[in-house]
Amino acid sequence: MDNVKPAVLAAKNLTVKIEEKTILAHVNISFTPARRTAIIGPNGAGKSTLLKVLAGLNHRYEGKVLLDGEDTRKLGRKSFARRLAILPQGLTVPADVTVSELVDYGRFPYRGILTAGDPKRDREAVEQALTKTHLKSYASQRVMTLSGGERQRAFIAMALAQEPEILLLDEPTTYLDIGHQLEVMNIIEELNRNESMTIIMVLHDINHALQYSDEIVVIKDHGIYRHGTPEEILTVDLLAKVFGVEADVFVNSNGIRVLSPISLAEGEV
Repeated sequence: MDNVKPAVLAAKNLTVKIEEKTILAHVNISFTPARRTAIIGPNGAGKSTLLKVLAGLNHRYEGKVLLDGEDTRKLGRKSFARRLAILPQGLTVPADVTVSELVDYGRFPYRGILTAGDPKRDREAVEQALTKTHLKSYASQRVMTLSGGERQRAFIAMALAQEPEILLLDEPTTYLDIGHQLEVMNIIEELNRNESMTIIMVLHDINHALQYSDEIVVIKDHGIYRHGTPEEILTVDLLAKVFGVEADVFVNSNGIRVLSPISLAEGEV
């Protein structure tokens, strides 16, 4: 990717309704290439909906989603999947699937109905994805025997096998313990730093957003409420207005600013 200009993903005047209920209204946003963007906001704000529309999993919208200025509705499914991958919530696999077999599923954009693609390149891509997620020693192990954190890393590896320029993640640390959360977030950081991969992720943990993102998008009232750097966006005032909580702020021993909710804020949300 060193000599390739990173892809730019954008939404223009995006509106999504479900059974006449407005989920997102007139959203305009462009994601900075080769950066980590965290999407945050209260439950039901439309964060996952936005991610699915950006990834081409939901086509029931008004407006446009653009990849390098081209309407993604006009891109072929496999062509799009070679450039953008998504890890949604709640993925499951058959009980007997091994880690390497799961990761190999990510090679679907490079195969035809009657063709197997390039077996050598497929093997290389799978091995690289396992290496990047620190799973090479688990390749022959069944996915269902893995811990929650290991399983999540296997799903990330499957997405990486697509060799995307842009990776979308929907709450990648949900249901994981603290140690596995850090494993996953550190892998995301490595992908961005080492591969210049554009990362767009929905996060619930405000402090993960502070520590592991370059930009923050806040969704509230069906649209973009704020967009900027973590230092600009994640303030005590914003937590009160968006999440309805009062918080203290302090700097930990690593020099990282931390927000600590202390009580509900009255009359803000």
